[in-house]
Amino acid sequence: MKTNELLKLYFVFSAIYLLALLFDFHLVASIAKVSLIPIIFFNYYFEKGKLALIPTLILACCFLGDVFMLNFNPVTVRLFLIFFGINHLIFSLICFRSIHDLDVKKLIFSAVPVIILWFIYFNYSIKDIFGEQMGDLYPFIIIYSIVLSAFTIISLVNFFNDESKINLYPVIISVCFLIGDIMMAIDNYIVKLFFFDITIVVVKVISYYFLLKFITSYNFKRLY
Repeated sequence: MKTNELLKLYFVFSAIYLLALLFDFHLVASIAKVSLIPIIFFNYYFEKGKLALIPTLILACCFLGDVFMLNFNPVTVRLFLIFFGINHLIFSLICFRSIHDLDVKKLIFSAVPVIILWFIYFNYSIKDIFGEQMGDLYPFIIIYSIVLSAFTIISLVNFFNDESKINLYPVIISVCFLIGDIMMAIDNYIVKLFFFDITIVVVKVISYYFLLKFITSYNFKRLY
């Protein structure tokens, strides 16, 4: 199967995912949701003709994260946070290694403690909003949010250090995850709105599309 056909298949399943959610066909929506990453995997494989460790690990983390979120409960949420947290950490390291300016790297290192402390304070204030619903999930959520925030910041620094198309992809991915996770938290812990569900689907489809663009364009040999 050609990569163009697989890309069309990706958008077909994305449309099915969205439409199934609109018409309340949860089983169909779940099947379409967990099909997105396998389609991207085969697209990547046929594009490259081989599998590299890092992109395969990224895709595996995204797939497992999606699978565990099919059933929303404290255990699956922990696993969702762990696998997507690993994904964001890998991306953070990729973006950091892509920065060639040593002074910029030193600036990031010096800013990390301040950033971590600020986000701990920020997420502590969020606990007041979500209240007891977070329960034992709070340590997982705060670590996850710090990792995602670091991914967003480092990807932005990397892009402004070298404003190339390949460096723009991680920025889009991180922002999409940021929007999607905020919407999901509000939807599950504060108030359920259909708008949030639709937004989560849209940003997921966008983020995975640019994930495909990134793993098929980036030279991962640069990391070794």
